[in-house]
Amino acid sequence: MAAPDWKEQADKLERLLGFKFLHSWEAHEGQDFCGSVSQVRGTGIEFEVIAPAGPKSFVQKFLDEQGPGLHHITAEVEDIDEAAAEMERLGMKPFGGITFDGMWRLTYIHPKDSGGILWQLFVPKVMPEEVDRNAGGGVVDLQRVDHVSMAVPDLDRQVEWQQRVFGMEVQGRWSEERLGYNGCVMTIPGSLLKFEMMEPTRPDSFVQRFIDTRRAGMHHICCEVASVDRAAEALRAEGIEPFGGVIESDWRRHTFLHPRDSGGVLFQLFEEAKA
Repeated sequence: MAAPDWKEQADKLERLLGFKFLHSWEAHEGQDFCGSVSQVRGTGIEFEVIAPAGPKSFVQKFLDEQGPGLHHITAEVEDIDEAAAEMERLGMKPFGGITFDGMWRLTYIHPKDSGGILWQLFVPKVMPEEVDRNAGGGVVDLQRVDHVSMAVPDLDRQVEWQQRVFGMEVQGRWSEERLGYNGCVMTIPGSLLKFEMMEPTRPDSFVQRFIDTRRAGMHHICCEVASVDRAAEALRAEGIEPFGGVIESDWRRHTFLHPRDSGGVLFQLFEEAKA
């Protein structure tokens, strides 16, 4: 995610959600951003916070246009040269070409090609040092990240793109008439993280409002907590009112951590149904 101050944001995510700080970096010559990486409990993923190192930074441009929030998703590929060549065959130009940042060889899929998300593709060339990755759950007692969610205008088209480009597989589809959207969740090869897409079915849908005000792209991160009631109580003890309260639904009991309280990201917090 992009934030004005990576340390303040990393500290907030560690306190609220248990994201364990791993390392940080300062901007070096030719780099206009700094940031940090944290371990997330339960799903084997890391969470990166990037901040501008100057007024002309691409991160500052992002903040000026959209405010703090989710910036990109990073995925490891087997061969970066072949991945870039395959992108070309699919009619997509590798955004920025192939570069080396001292740790990774990498390239990007631009949001205009992906339907709204900046994807960073990489192959590691220098392996990170072994560190303690035992992340906690923060005040909400986070257990794992279940999925990231994307708002899209055309669900069928986006599902086909994810299948063709990343080899994702459909796990389930549904329609939510009350909230005005169709949804689909897909599995990601080699990952416990899942990918959700939501398509509005009427003009007053919250998905349509999101697309109208921001654009198609990443919408929220969905996390399992041990207890929604205890998570809500813990947030209130922090002076944070859970957005929407505790919500009973046909899917799961859940609530939300609003972007104004998290530093820029909408987090959905749910508990698994009791057996």
